[in-house]
Amino acid sequence: MDLADRIELRRFVGREHLLWLWFETELFEGNLRTSKHGSFAMWVEGRMVLSMGRERTTIRGSLPGAHREAKEAVRRGKLPEAVGFRLDRGELPASFVLKGDSLALSGLSLPEPPKEETPAIEVLADAPRPKRRGKAKDDADAADADYDAFYERMRRTRDVEEVLEALYADFLALRLAAPWRASVWPAIERWIDGQDVDASAYRAIRSRATKR
Repeated sequence: MDLADRIELRRFVGREHLLWLWFETELFEGNLRTSKHGSFAMWVEGRMVLSMGRERTTIRGSLPGAHREAKEAVRRGKLPEAVGFRLDRGELPASFVLKGDSLALSGLSLPEPPKEETPAIEVLADAPRPKRRGKAKDDADAADADYDAFYERMRRTRDVEEVLEALYADFLALRLAAPWRASVWPAIERWIDGQDVDASAYRAIRSRATKR
């Protein structure tokens, strides 16, 4: 079996992961946590694509997962192919689309951090004016600013990736544990059907499986 065949056989795992994330964001009302990152807010936002073979359902809106068509598509056998999420860990929020087949991020939106305000300084009328900086100095300062902005964006991107990696590790621990078929998947099925799910009981199962 070549690599492409192995990837195809395991493609459903990433889509189940998206379904599980969608389930948890609704069950816990957007309040998720990992052992490394503590509590944070995360919810489905913007766009959701569900598919099975060539059949595809695309839903857009502020809360696409809450649309009746979303869970109806799952009941017809479709799984999430791509889901938009909003992640807020108390700093600046991040918006992105997570793809099920590759678990790749796309459309990552990181708002610009607020600029530090320069305190107003009273200048005396008879004070000597500072010399104007040369063009080389200005270019160097601009380059430094671009450099800092680039690495700040890379740092924040890595923060998002680390949260998603931790959630995926929890999903795999749960997916490979005995409670998945006995308790977790039945809970997801009840949620899909619009039935109540005991969040406290599910959290206890999840904590034991992920050892936290």
